[in-house]
Amino acid sequence: MKIQRRFIEHFLLGVLIWILLLAATLPVTMEGILPYYGLVGEGYEWVVLVIVGVISIISIVWFGWYFGSPLIRIMSWIKQLAEGDFASFHDYENTCTKNGKFKMRYRLYKEVIDQLMDMRTQLERARVERAEVEEAKRDWIAGISHDLKTPLTYIKGYSTLLLNPDYKWSEEEQRNFVEEIDKKGTHMEQLVEDLNLAMRFDSSQTVPIHKTTQDIVGFTRNVLTEVSNDLRAQSHQFELRAEHPVQVAFDPKLLKRALQNLFMNAVVHNEAPVTIITTIEQRVHEVVLTIQDDGIGMTEETVRNVFNRYFRGTTTEQTSEGTGLGVAIVKSLVEAHDGTIEVKSTFQKGTTITITLPSMS
Repeated sequence: MKIQRRFIEHFLLGVLIWILLLAATLPVTMEGILPYYGLVGEGYEWVVLVIVGVISIISIVWFGWYFGSPLIRIMSWIKQLAEGDFASFHDYENTCTKNGKFKMRYRLYKEVIDQLMDMRTQLERARVERAEVEEAKRDWIAGISHDLKTPLTYIKGYSTLLLNPDYKWSEEEQRNFVEEIDKKGTHMEQLVEDLNLAMRFDSSQTVPIHKTTQDIVGFTRNVLTEVSNDLRAQSHQFELRAEHPVQVAFDPKLLKRALQNLFMNAVVHNEAPVTIITTIEQRVHEVVLTIQDDGIGMTEETVRNVFNRYFRGTTTEQTSEGTGLGVAIVKSLVEAHDGTIEVKSTFQKGTTITITLPSMS
């Protein structure tokens, strides 16, 4: 290792300096200073031991400072990291010369210092990302609370109307109220199931997949029919492009929820009419399902965070009647089918989502 080689080099250099100091000090003392004061003879040979001892002690102290002072500073930096302070290392500028290079004694531990700097940067980045995730998680919880509160408000409102003794509702009106209550109750049930799925994926629990072999073209056509009947989708145009039936093994319940979420995302995030084209292509060992729209697209930040489970690309004030899965849960559902999902988007130009699933061939 470089640090081991440099340590040996610096140690040998220190020993050489010690020898040179002795070689320079002893002759000068014994042949110059002592005779000058008349201190000659065999009785003053002890001076040699004193000189060797003093030079050795000075050298040992210098060695300790040279090799130890960087370690003391490094230990203070480690303590700084341990205390959760990820700012620039204290007194780091004192380790460098004016031209920005490490001083000689710090150059000995260059790799250690560089690794500590990288660790500090990574810990600081992790701290920022953790804070962003926590903030996004709070926003996500607020959004989910809003999503749950919306249908609950409808249920309570219709129930209050039905129980109001001041009004006599016709049988048809009562039936309409009950249908709306049932619809909103189903929506709440879906949201609760989505939360359960999210928690199970968060805890890395296995989600049971009950696959059946079906024609994914006809399956997707049925999902598109349901989505297109939604009042919010009336202004949008849906197209399905597939040449022939394609047999794929998948869980119809989970895949339906995933596709519904992707289609409804394209609907609710585009107020102006857009064309949503779904293409199904069979390849050698896989089936590729592509959902493309020409809507407003997503910003770079949204694309970067689209698979973050706690990231909401819309405000919490926006009415949401979807399943509440989010693209992150869709990704988990697709991967549970041994598939992959990719999102590409350009702001103001549209979004393309590509899902790849194993085929029967």
